[in-house]
Amino acid sequence: MLHWMHNGELNEMELEIFKKKIKDYFRRLSVITTQVPNDLRPFLLPAYMLYKGYKSVIYIDPKNKVGFEVLRRKASRPSIKPKRTKTLIEEEIFGTFGQENMFRIDGKTQMSGIVLTCKDFSERYPHLLPQASSVLIFSKNGYVGPLEVGENAELKLIDIGVYWLIKGKGKFIKKIPFAWIFGNKDLLLRVEPFTQADSDFYNSLFSRIYYIITDGYETIIKERETLVDKNVILKVVNFYTELIKKVREEFNETLSLTEADEYIFQKLLEKYNFFLYPSSNSLIESQPRLQAEITRRPDFCIHVGGKQDIYVEIEPPFHKPFRGHSPTYRLKEALNQVSEWQDILERKGVQKRISYLIIIGLMRDLTREEREALLRFNKSRKDLTVVTWDYIIENINIVENEVRRLLYRNR
Repeated sequence: MLHWMHNGELNEMELEIFKKKIKDYFRRLSVITTQVPNDLRPFLLPAYMLYKGYKSVIYIDPKNKVGFEVLRRKASRPSIKPKRTKTLIEEEIFGTFGQENMFRIDGKTQMSGIVLTCKDFSERYPHLLPQASSVLIFSKNGYVGPLEVGENAELKLIDIGVYWLIKGKGKFIKKIPFAWIFGNKDLLLRVEPFTQADSDFYNSLFSRIYYIITDGYETIIKERETLVDKNVILKVVNFYTELIKKVREEFNETLSLTEADEYIFQKLLEKYNFFLYPSSNSLIESQPRLQAEITRRPDFCIHVGGKQDIYVEIEPPFHKPFRGHSPTYRLKEALNQVSEWQDILERKGVQKRISYLIIIGLMRDLTREEREALLRFNKSRKDLTVVTWDYIIENINIVENEVRRLLYRNR
């Protein structure tokens, strides 16, 4: 039995809330995944979304971080058992936690289909690393670890491989079909399981689209060790064509709202964050905390290839960036926030290349003078770009055109 005391530890009622949220999340997945034709689901969706039953555990560590992990998929029904651990959540799930880590997660994000390894493992056992996966190599040897999750962070892990050398134990290999880590229990208590399930469903579908656009459907097929004929490939392409059409309609409908809270647009981009930066080489965090500083958080941070971070601020589409040739109050506020982030990151001595993106307004609402003012502004700034929400629609159109090319190629 686990109990929450007055110092903030877990009680039975909160544990039951945790379990219900997890079960509701999987229950919603079982419904929403029916949008994908049955014969395509093994190719387009991660295996955990198709689980009918599973054995799992909820960890609570000494820092009161909470972690959920699926241990075994073959079960007649969902089973969730609590475990208070003396080690950190990261060590329970990844098998190791270093004095220095490859990533520190400070916002809300997910990692999918990635192999995490360290330099000494990759040099000593390169033949053990999967060939058809994205492999991230931590460039340092010694007592290092894959990931650290910050106190106010939330991280989902989907089809992750850990290939590591652990001090005193030798090589360590673990595959994680699904895990969910919360920097503190209150984050889990605030989770909206149905919204999360919808967002993860679409993110998983669109993360697959990169492989399809680059003929990678062959890799997906090989991963499942199944022979697939050309008709199935055409069915995949047709499915994505219809899905992208639906996404564009949802964006256009939402962007046409003349009054709506910024929260509406934040949630829309969280649901379809692939179109914020279409790429196979990026990791997108929602509302990351800047190096533990207390300030208004960026709406998103796009980590590109481990070498560049793009911090994103969004403003509702009904606010213009310029009125005449002058920046509007809303744009000035956004620029002030960017300046705060720049100061924080410069003081911290961040080594990555940093740039900033502000999304505000719609091009159709701007006069010729205002469009020219926007163009001049962007030419005058080196690491900052202001775009309208048309930028997202353009990304959707680009991906749609690539999928259509595949359709014509395979007819």
